[in-house]
Amino acid sequence: MTGTSVVAELASNDGLMEVAAQVARGLSKADLVQGRAFIRTSVMLPSGSTVVVVIEDIGSGRYRLSDIGQGFDEADNLGFGRTYIAQARTVAAQFGIALEGSAFVIASAAKRQLVGATMTIANAVSRAAERTLHRSATKPKDGAVERLVDRLTRLFPRAKVEREVELRGSSEHPWSVAAMLSTDHGRAVFDFVTPHATSIAFASTKFHDIALLEGAPLRVAVVNKKEAFNYEMLSLVSQAAFVVEEAASDLAFRHLSERLTA
Repeated sequence: MTGTSVVAELASNDGLMEVAAQVARGLSKADLVQGRAFIRTSVMLPSGSTVVVVIEDIGSGRYRLSDIGQGFDEADNLGFGRTYIAQARTVAAQFGIALEGSAFVIASAAKRQLVGATMTIANAVSRAAERTLHRSATKPKDGAVERLVDRLTRLFPRAKVEREVELRGSSEHPWSVAAMLSTDHGRAVFDFVTPHATSIAFASTKFHDIALLEGAPLRVAVVNKKEAFNYEMLSLVSQAAFVVEEAASDLAFRHLSERLTA
């Protein structure tokens, strides 16, 4: 149902329905439900659904816009609700809009501002969702970095082990790795990779860039279980780094030192 057809059918809210139709013509689709206009935009979320912005008439020619927490609901269903809220706060500040609870809000907009305000809300939701997905895909499980550092310290007592190190790749881009091992024979960097496509792409780019350095350190991708990756995705990671499971034996980790070069 288009915004225009909704306007034709629901004659009891002429003012807001006219506004909804006008906004929809500049965007995508509008529906009117219980006195609120629901604008379905063309902005996509990672799940494939489109962002919906709700417009309410607050009187005196002013309107309130909100995503009514749609972005949060999608993230929360995936178990990333807390991460989404943290990312949404940052995005709200960047976009100059409010975050009320879990919803992005523009509290007061004039009629002529509605198309732009609608797209501002929609793009904020999309940005927060993307940041949440990237953060969740690349962040190791709680305590994983500490366990890795403790293990490397135990296995290589004469080596220097650093946690959460930043180093620049061949491109001069700064990359963060979970741990770095420095010995008399060379260095190795360790980072966690999950089966999620975002994590794989990010890790592959990072490891390839580091590999191009002169005297590049050994790259080690630490995964929970290799079997959680399909063959193609695991191949992408293994092209750029040695892949080791978190639960691999001490011997497997010690063997990495044989690949170090001064």
